[in-house]
Amino acid sequence: MTENPYIFVQKKTFTTALNHYLIQTELPCFVVNHLAHIYFIAEFIKKTSINPRNTSENSPSFSIISPPNAVTYLGVRWWLAFINTASTILPRKNFVNILDCYDHAGLAMAAIREGQKYILFESESPHSSLLKNRAEQTNTIFITNKPSSFNLLTLSFKKK
Repeated sequence: MTENPYIFVQKKTFTTALNHYLIQTELPCFVVNHLAHIYFIAEFIKKTSINPRNTSENSPSFSIISPPNAVTYLGVRWWLAFINTASTILPRKNFVNILDCYDHAGLAMAAIREGQKYILFESESPHSSLLKNRAEQTNTIFITNKPSSFNLLTLSFKKK
């Protein structure tokens, strides 16, 4: 694992909210858009020895999801590169990554073509059935309801 280049500014309300969320959820899902968030997850898991209700070595320990509508301003390729880097920071942790495409059918299709395996598409547009069909053909999981998630975008950090 690469050394964490960030210092996390602890806030009591953040820690309390995180603990409350982890108690209430079966499979944690974190909203992320920065490598500092990935380092935070890695350190949090290491320090707390948390392995959330993992039933087998191959089942996911947690999920990460892009911010709402991220496909429009981050892009599919950026997300895939981000996930590739996150995989090196979390080498032995099995996690699911979800790209939020909101209601952008064309960008959701582009994500499927680029190899994104979990797509969040929150619309019942005329294109939904086409996207679901394409997702089935490529073994992509097509999610229509956002999972319960904990927003790490409010996490305060600074460079060491």
